[in-house]
Amino acid sequence: MGFFMHARFSALLFVLLPAIWPVAAQTPLDTTVVLPGVTVTAARSQTPTTTAPVRVTVLGPEAIAATGARSVADLLEARAGLFVKRYGDGGLATLSLRGTGAAQTLVLVDGHRIADPQLGQLDLNLLPTILLDGVEVMHGAGSALYGTDGLGGVVNLRTVRPDPTPRARLAGGLGAYGERQGSLLLSGSRGRFSATAAAEYSAADGDFPYVNEALFPPREVRRRNADHARRALYATLGHRGDTHRTRLAAWINDAEQGLPGLASASPRDERQWDTNLRLWADHERRRRGRTLRLGGLVQHSRLRYVHPGLQIDDTGRTLLASAEAEVQALAGRRWLLAGGLAGGFGQAAHPNLAEQARDGHAGAFVHGTGHYGRLRLYPALRLDVYAAAQGPLRRAVSPRLGLNLQPSPALPLYLKAGAGRSFRIPTFNDRFWQPGGNPDLRPEHGWTVDAGLMAGTPAVQAEVTAFATRITDQIVWEPARQGFWSPANVQRVRTRGLEASLRADRPLAPWLALGGHAFYTLTDARDRSAPDDPAYDQPLRYVPRHQLKAGAGLRLGPLRLDLLARYIGRRYLTTDGRQALDPLRALDGRLRLRLPMGPATATLALSVYNLTDQHLEIIKGYPLPPRHARLQLTLDAGGR
Repeated sequence: MGFFMHARFSALLFVLLPAIWPVAAQTPLDTTVVLPGVTVTAARSQTPTTTAPVRVTVLGPEAIAATGARSVADLLEARAGLFVKRYGDGGLATLSLRGTGAAQTLVLVDGHRIADPQLGQLDLNLLPTILLDGVEVMHGAGSALYGTDGLGGVVNLRTVRPDPTPRARLAGGLGAYGERQGSLLLSGSRGRFSATAAAEYSAADGDFPYVNEALFPPREVRRRNADHARRALYATLGHRGDTHRTRLAAWINDAEQGLPGLASASPRDERQWDTNLRLWADHERRRRGRTLRLGGLVQHSRLRYVHPGLQIDDTGRTLLASAEAEVQALAGRRWLLAGGLAGGFGQAAHPNLAEQARDGHAGAFVHGTGHYGRLRLYPALRLDVYAAAQGPLRRAVSPRLGLNLQPSPALPLYLKAGAGRSFRIPTFNDRFWQPGGNPDLRPEHGWTVDAGLMAGTPAVQAEVTAFATRITDQIVWEPARQGFWSPANVQRVRTRGLEASLRADRPLAPWLALGGHAFYTLTDARDRSAPDDPAYDQPLRYVPRHQLKAGAGLRLGPLRLDLLARYIGRRYLTTDGRQALDPLRALDGRLRLRLPMGPATATLALSVYNLTDQHLEIIKGYPLPPRHARLQLTLDAGGR
């Protein structure tokens, strides 16, 4: 009953807020006019989120500041309509969008894919926000625009761009359980050239207390071997001409962390080291109504795992490279058309992988935007071909059609609808792991249809989306007769759901303003593989049916208070739906004080997490810290 009371309250909130808060354009909390968000992810060109064909969540610098997010995991967990699976406070963090797995949602940086080809996923804790200007989350099939992995959607990380005037930002912080952090960002332009550099170091001991229920009697102990230390360096150099612009970027990540394992088990002193080097370049040239875009990325990753008890010391290395060329041009008065070619390769070396763990791919795509009065059409079609050292040639055709209709020019109301096909190529672990890898695996395929309604002004925006997805040939690792596990294309998944979001800002005086936001998701993802199996028509493991994220903000002169609340419904632990974790409720608070200091601005921020001191556990056996705090000081000078 408790959840349904929350749900009814949320629904009432969605209905009443537009009436309580006038919808005229007003000055919001950060004293800048909030225009409709602009996305480059939904149509591969700049498009307002109001007229995009699909739901897109755009989280900018203010969202990062309000949440105090140190990593992409923190930001998406607090504000995006998706589920972040956390294996403890500093452990692995992956995402699940519309019920899909971590490898079924594509993650990009400035439009370039960065998922590890061996694992097919990313640890979102290793992606710091210091180098980000914002994050876009596109919901729904993304393969027609970007290729493999776009079953659930696309997350695009937009890196920070150089400021037109010199800027420096220095930040440092301390927190509970040995947490410490420091960062520096420098940016500026001179003539046609611009540059940005950023560096960050963060670490924590992670020795928070928790109750170990496996002991008799249960008693409070401290988490062991949960420490981590992370370093990140980022630099970009840009050049802008009369008809072109070019940008080069580099990003290095280095991390060491303990792997504490299940809270009920004895610590085994396992450790892991992650190193990632990413280099990418983009070039854009405009001439005679046409735009040529060229881009490419090279990524080298190294992962070392040590288990002293089993005398394991393994190191894996992966290499990923991609390149793309696209031409965009007007076709008459109604259409903007684009087409291009893409290609790349990946390879991996690991003691448990076959020597031929590599593949190459090529793709061709076309997409467009058509304007017919208040109706916009967004067709897209892509062909991808994958060739591996072992196994057959694989092809995937991914069509998508989306539309956006404004029924009346007098109303800020937009109807969105679309349908698309998406796919995922098996990872190197799926195909080449020894023993058990299956080089004959087929790609996973899925169809997604969605329809929604978006309404609002710069002061108030609301959106509701209904969606349905069917995935076939989903890869599942199963016990084999030889005594090991092996993957096979055996699972079918049907997902239906609803997404509803609201954002509102209300200035009351030049020194006083209120704001709020909410995002509710209903995700019903079920196994539809074998009618005679106990898992048939049961909810998927760790896909919560209900999730609600809400926040409220108050600006009082130089003070800013933000409260963030999360509700995560039951997470099923078994495929037959018999065991589940209880719903999770969490409340965080953040107080910021901004003070001018000559040419600079100082911001002192106090964040308190788990304000109600609840026992929090997203993944069974991996507890999160009790109530704790962090203090941060930021000095910002120059810039816009």
